[in-house]
Amino acid sequence: QTRLAWFGEARSFAVREAIWVDAVDASVLLHFSQITEALNRSIYTAGGTSTLPGTLVRSEGGLPTGDSDVDLAYNYAGDTYNYYASQHGRDSYDNAGAPLLSTVHYCEGSCPYANAFWDGTQMVYGDGFSAADDVDAHELTHAVTENSAGLVYCGLSGALNESFSDIIGVAVRHAGQADVGAWSWEIGPGWCPDGRPLRDMADPARCGQPAHMRDYVPTTGPLSELNDYGGVHKYSGIHNKAAH
Repeated sequence: QTRLAWFGEARSFAVREAIWVDAVDASVLLHFSQITEALNRSIYTAGGTSTLPGTLVRSEGGLPTGDSDVDLAYNYAGDTYNYYASQHGRDSYDNAGAPLLSTVHYCEGSCPYANAFWDGTQMVYGDGFSAADDVDAHELTHAVTENSAGLVYCGLSGALNESFSDIIGVAVRHAGQADVGAWSWEIGPGWCPDGRPLRDMADPARCGQPAHMRDYVPTTGPLSELNDYGGVHKYSGIHNKAAH
């Protein structure tokens, strides 16, 4: 529909927003940023299903949706991208500007799905799991590892893979906070049923992880999900403690 409208451009540092306002009722008809950016985020919702990527609900430069899972997935993906760009000179997980795709409200089997993962092309979150900055940075770092070191996801290689994701999760959470002594080294604070975090990098034993190689016990038998593919989550505590 054709509408009589005023056009204006809002400008400030790092802002160049084109805005059309209805000349009759002053409603905003259209607005978008005219700044080209390397950061390119798309957030989808699976709507409680296992369909990926799902329905697009927010893309780069879009307004908040009011769904905290969507909006925090968007914000924390941006925080992680900016951390890698500013601290490591890396442009997205492949260092070539790959778009960051996330799906929230994912579920398979019994719902809600209490986990998050990187599936080789995007981040996927069960309800509430995108609302933790360290979890978003953790999953995106799996993508960085896949596109750089290529640490296979089993045994001590997989434990290093998990550990680097935890390290970056903490680093992104405390980006700009120079006093490392004041950092929290908990991963998924309060997420265990008894109130403990999923992992504590300062005290791995608190969450059932070893903190030293002398406590490493090689896995016997076939590697599978049942034995955590050789303890990738258990033995990440050794490298996490070294990082702490």
